[in-house]
Amino acid sequence: MNELIHSLIVCPDCQQPFSIKEENFWRCSNDGREVRIYEGKPVFTPMPKTAHVYERIERGSDQGTPWRRANWKFLQEQAEGQDKEALILDVGAGHGDFAQIFSGRKYLSVDVVPYPEVDLACDLGECVPFKEGTFDMLVLMNVLEHVYHFHELLDALYYLLKPGGSLVIAVPFMIKVHQAPFDFQRYTHYSLERMARQHGFEIALLEGYYDPIFFVGEGTRNLRFWVLPKLPRLSRWLARGILIFIEGLLTLMRPLIGGGYVKSPESAKNPAAIGYHLVLRKP
Repeated sequence: MNELIHSLIVCPDCQQPFSIKEENFWRCSNDGREVRIYEGKPVFTPMPKTAHVYERIERGSDQGTPWRRANWKFLQEQAEGQDKEALILDVGAGHGDFAQIFSGRKYLSVDVVPYPEVDLACDLGECVPFKEGTFDMLVLMNVLEHVYHFHELLDALYYLLKPGGSLVIAVPFMIKVHQAPFDFQRYTHYSLERMARQHGFEIALLEGYYDPIFFVGEGTRNLRFWVLPKLPRLSRWLARGILIFIEGLLTLMRPLIGGGYVKSPESAKNPAAIGYHLVLRKP
C-alpha cells in the first residue's frame, strides 16, 4: 500500500484519521465508519454493478490514437510545471494509463473500480476521504464524459485542491460512444467554460485538439465495423472496395492537410474538435 495513503486518508464523515487499521478493514473510532481493504487498497464505495471493467492496454507518448498521444503530451507538460514535492491525485485512473508521467512523484490514483493499479477505490461524488485542500494537482483524463452526476464530482475536486492548485482535464468531443453504458456526456467548449466558473474555478487554459483526417477516419471506421457487416454480400463487397479507395485518398491527403494540432477554440474557428484540454485553477 502506498505510504501516502496512510498519511492522507481520513474518515469521510468526521475528517479524522482512521485509528484502527487491520489487514481486512479500517475503522474510525469516532463514528464507527468501517472501510473494507481489498487487495491492499481501501474501498470506500461499492463498484457499480454495470461498471465497464476493461483490460489493461499499454499506453505511452507514442501509443494509441492521435487524441491519446495529444493527451499524453499535454499532461506531461502540466506535470513538468509542478513542484517536485507537489501532491497529485489521478481521478478515474483506471489501469494507470498516465501513471508513467508521474514516476518518482508524490502521486496517488483513485477509481470507482478497484483496479490493481489504483491506490484506493472511491466515487468522489459520493464521499471524500481526504481533508480539504490536500492536493496541488488533480488529474481528470478522459473521465468527465463517464460521470453522470458531474456537478457533485466537480464540487469535490474543488474541495480537494489547495488554493492555487490545478485541475487538469482532457475530455473528448467528436468521439464515438465508448465504455458503454458509462458514457454520458459530450461537452462543447462553451459548456466547459460555464461549468468551470459555476464551480468556482478560474480557467488558466482551454484548448481544442483538431485533426480533420482522424475525424473523417472515425466515420470510415464506423462504416467498416458497424455498417458494412449488415449489408447483403454483394453490396458489402462493393461498399468495401469503395471504402478502401476512400481510405487511400485520406492517406494521400494527410501530407497536404497535416496532422493534428492544438489551438484555442476561438482562434481555431473549427466546430469539430476531437476533444478539449483544460487547466482550471482554484483561486
